[in-house]
Amino acid sequence: MKLRRVGKEEQSGESGRDRAGESLPEGSLSVSELTRAIRTSLATEFREVAVAGEVSRMTVASSGHRYFTLTDQSAVIACVMWKSRHLDESVAEGVEVIATGSISVYPPRGTYQLDCSEVHARSTGKLAADFEALKRKLEAEGLFDHTRKRALPWFPQRIGVVTSPTGAALRDILDTLERRMPTVEVLLSPSRVQGIGAADEIASSLQRLYREPPDVIIVGRGGGSAEDLSQFNDEQLARVIADSPVPIISAVGHEIDFSISDFVADVRAATPTAAAELAVPERGELLETIRTLQREVASRLTRLSERLRFRFELLAGRPGMSRPKQIVHEYAQVLDEATRRAADSLNRQVARRVERLDNLERQLRALDPDSILRRGYAAIEQGEKPVSSATHLSTGDTVRIRFHDGSKNAVITREIEQNGEEEG
Repeated sequence: MKLRRVGKEEQSGESGRDRAGESLPEGSLSVSELTRAIRTSLATEFREVAVAGEVSRMTVASSGHRYFTLTDQSAVIACVMWKSRHLDESVAEGVEVIATGSISVYPPRGTYQLDCSEVHARSTGKLAADFEALKRKLEAEGLFDHTRKRALPWFPQRIGVVTSPTGAALRDILDTLERRMPTVEVLLSPSRVQGIGAADEIASSLQRLYREPPDVIIVGRGGGSAEDLSQFNDEQLARVIADSPVPIISAVGHEIDFSISDFVADVRAATPTAAAELAVPERGELLETIRTLQREVASRLTRLSERLRFRFELLAGRPGMSRPKQIVHEYAQVLDEATRRAADSLNRQVARRVERLDNLERQLRALDPDSILRRGYAAIEQGEKPVSSATHLSTGDTVRIRFHDGSKNAVITREIEQNGEEEG
């Protein structure tokens, strides 16, 4: 598996640290002396203080002592409540409380904490209320709709990962990808995943991957308190995830943890390890799928070959297949006979049409005026109009007599009765 880091450059080098055992310069304090001075100052200044905040990261040690943090929008303070003191059962992670106690310092870690004497619940907690309000808003806008969810690619070549470069989540993802698909390329776009401003860093790391998008992106972190996971409940980050050009798998916390990022992403994974398992097929499973497909193809080819063989044998068993040349000759003779009949029919049709044309020609010739004139008849015309009756002419009329070889003009001088006598 190839891992390539995108964006931030890793810092190298070692921080200087004081070496123990050396004599201190005059006027300087040791770490222990400074810590004791701070503890005394804080214990005096904050002997009893009431602090309002939201409970997160609550753990119960085997000794029975309770450790948790109080948080608001911009700060976190560690708290301890000893086993001997009563804690209200309604106090749990995500609950807003008022804790009363004094400020103390824990020297081994050099951190200050609130040593609680009383803790009372105030409400369900602002983080939980903000989560529900944002969830309702984005759901109303359609950012959670199943219709906009995209399927994951079946065989990705490049996978983008947005998480802490030093967290356990990255190790789990890389180990899982190496085991399941060692040939895949991983593009790591590192980011802080908790603390003020982490949501903006996660969004920037995603947008860095969007410039040359991989096939799929995993964004998330390992488990933690509600306050640790709260950066994945950011509205701007949710909209950046919704704008992704490729499918995104959200893997925030453990199976029981839900974030706004989970609802907006294309796929929600219970853990970072589960996200890697969803992103790529397992190599053994992939090989088994290929072998199954090979067997299916071979089976289908065998069945097709058997069907073709059966049809061939069926055709080969027909009478004509044993004497193919004779069949060809028979069909050639049938073709010749059909050709002869077609030619005879065509000749008869032509002869009938020639005879009909001859008859029409004779009829036209019989009706030709010139042929009548050649037999000794003449045509009388008066003013370019034929004269069809003697009654149409009178004595003194001029007429034109047309013969087959010319015409003559004549004047009517007298009329003759049909019996041959002249009129007076």
